[in-house]
Amino acid sequence: MSIKTYQNKIQNLEKEIGNIEKSIGKEQEKIEKALKALQRTKSPSIRNTKQREMITAQKKVGELKVRKATKLKSLNNALEQLRRTEERETKKLQTAELNHNKKITDELKKQQRISQEISAHPITINFEALPDKINVLFLASNPSDQDSLRLDQEIRLIQEKIRASDYRDSINLQSWWAVRSNDLLQAINEVKPHIIHFSGHGSPDHDIVLETTEGTTSLLSKETVSLLMKTMSDSIKLVIFNNCFSSGQAAAVTEHIDCAIGMNEAVYDDAAREFAAQFYSAIGFGKSIQNAFEQGKLALTLAGLEGEEIPELYTRTGLDPSEIILVKPPL
Repeated sequence: MSIKTYQNKIQNLEKEIGNIEKSIGKEQEKIEKALKALQRTKSPSIRNTKQREMITAQKKVGELKVRKATKLKSLNNALEQLRRTEERETKKLQTAELNHNKKITDELKKQQRISQEISAHPITINFEALPDKINVLFLASNPSDQDSLRLDQEIRLIQEKIRASDYRDSINLQSWWAVRSNDLLQAINEVKPHIIHFSGHGSPDHDIVLETTEGTTSLLSKETVSLLMKTMSDSIKLVIFNNCFSSGQAAAVTEHIDCAIGMNEAVYDDAAREFAAQFYSAIGFGKSIQNAFEQGKLALTLAGLEGEEIPELYTRTGLDPSEIILVKPPL
C-alpha cells in the first residue's frame, strides 16, 4: 500500500480509538453514579436496579477495552508498515536522485566533449549564403477521436524560447491548426519553410495522424511524407516529427532534405514540448542542428523527464549536422 493509504488508515484507527475511550468514559460515569445511588438508598428495589446498571456498565467497559486493545494492535501494525514504506520510498527517491544526477553529469560531459571538438576543429560557415530570416511551419493536428494533447502549450513554449534567444528576429514561426492532408501543399507554398514541424500523434506503422473534414483521424503514410518532401524540398532544410513512432519518417525524408528529427517510440506530451522548446532556443542562439538536438535531449534530463533516448537525428548522406547552422546572425 502507499504512504497515503497507511496515513489514512492510521488516522481512522486513531479516531476509532478516541471514540472507544469516550464510550469507556461514559460507562465509567454510569458505574460511579450507580455506586453513589447504592450508598444513598436503602430501598431494595432501587438497590437491585442500580446493581444491574453497574454490572451492565462494567461488562460494557470490559468489551470496550478489548476493542480498544484490538484497535491499538492494528494501529501499531499500521505505524510499523508506514515506517517501512517511508523507508523504502526514501531509498527509491535517493536512488532516483543519484541516477538523475548521473544522467545530468554524463550529458554535461558529453556537451563538453562536443564543445572541445568544435574548438579543436572550427566550423567555417558561409553566413552570406544563409537567408536573413528562416521560416518555421508548425503543423498541428489533434483529431477528436485521439487522446487530447496540449499542442497549444508546445507552440507557446517554443515562442517563449525563440523570443528569449539572441537572434529572435531571424526566426519567423507560423502555425497551422487542425491540419488535413490537403492543407500541406498550400501551407508549404505559402510559408516557404526552412523548418517543418509536425506536432501531434503518430502511429506504430510510422504514419502521421492528421484530420478529416469531420475532425477525426486521417493517416499520412511514411511514403507519402517522403514524396511530399521530395516534391517541396526547395527551401526545406529540416523536418521535425514531434510525434510518436516517427523515426521511420525522419530516416526516409533525409533522402531529399538535409536533416530530420523523429521519435523512435511513444513520447510523453510534456517531454515532446520540453525537447522542442529547447531545440528552437538553441537554434535561436545560432547553434548548429547537432548542438540544438543535444540541448533538447539535455533539457529533458535537467527537467527530470523520461525519454531523452527517444529523439533521433538523421542527416542526408555526406552531411555533418554539427556544421549546419540555420540562423544568420544579425549584422
